[in-house]
Amino acid sequence: MGIAAALALGAALAAGAATEGDAPPATGAAPEVGGFRLEKLRVPAEHVLSGGPKRDEIQSVDAPRFASLEEATWVLAENPVIGLALGGEARVYPVHLIERHQIVNDVVGGTPVAVTYDPLAGTPVAYERKAAGRTLSFGVAGLLYNANFLMYDRETESLWSQLRGDAVAGALSGQRLRRIPARQETLAAWLERHPDSRVLAPPSESIDYRYSPFTSYWVSDRVPSRVDATDERFHAKEVVLGVVRDGKARAYLGSLVTAAGGELDDEFQGRKIHVAYSSRDGVFRYEAPADVEVTEAYWFAWKAFHPDTEVWRDPGPVTR
Repeated sequence: MGIAAALALGAALAAGAATEGDAPPATGAAPEVGGFRLEKLRVPAEHVLSGGPKRDEIQSVDAPRFASLEEATWVLAENPVIGLALGGEARVYPVHLIERHQIVNDVVGGTPVAVTYDPLAGTPVAYERKAAGRTLSFGVAGLLYNANFLMYDRETESLWSQLRGDAVAGALSGQRLRRIPARQETLAAWLERHPDSRVLAPPSESIDYRYSPFTSYWVSDRVPSRVDATDERFHAKEVVLGVVRDGKARAYLGSLVTAAGGELDDEFQGRKIHVAYSSRDGVFRYEAPADVEVTEAYWFAWKAFHPDTEVWRDPGPVTR
């Protein structure tokens, strides 16, 4: 994210809800928002909103460079990172780097992947960059759905949900990307399992990655734009470990895990899950079977995409 884009996003966040897109189309024509024709749209057109920065003003990383741990002086052991291991290779994407770019188009272990992070929704998700028999390259569309950024593929300009990995508009509408397991945790925790990881190098010399444009956003209880469902019992930006299996969803909120001692064993849809949360580092550690989809997110984002979610040790009505 360049300086202009960071300022634009900061202004949009300060102003409140994101704005709706372009003027209504002529009768019979597909609506258009932010330069994207919303053909074969699978969500309500009025729910696709401008996110502030326009298409590609937040620049994806398309030619990532990596360094050894000894060379990577820009990341500390306690820093949160997104870790990915695939095909005998392990990579580390420091959150303070990827939050400025939101997408890294990479190839890991011979597999084309998109490592993504939405600083608005707090969602680190990785996908295989293939759909309908073709390899895709993703950029940041400058649009939001459910307060979560939309990606677009440069091959067809279809729009994709970053959190769900499905195309919501365009030629590939209805296609879904294959999730690649990725974890957000401290660098030290990731290296316990993958000590030979290589680390993403700062993609731009013009960005000072030491400072985040989102520091005030993290503590604000405001949801950045309209969402399909809300639950105001908990802080909007409380971190959540969400799990899904067989269409059922459950959320482990950081505050509730902390109140239970910081660590727990649970059973969900017939599967055993271990969850630990560090209130100091603000990250989860977990063990779950491969057929349980795990997503880390802010509470508002998890609830928006999973309106019927269970809450582990749901406290019932809460006064804040």
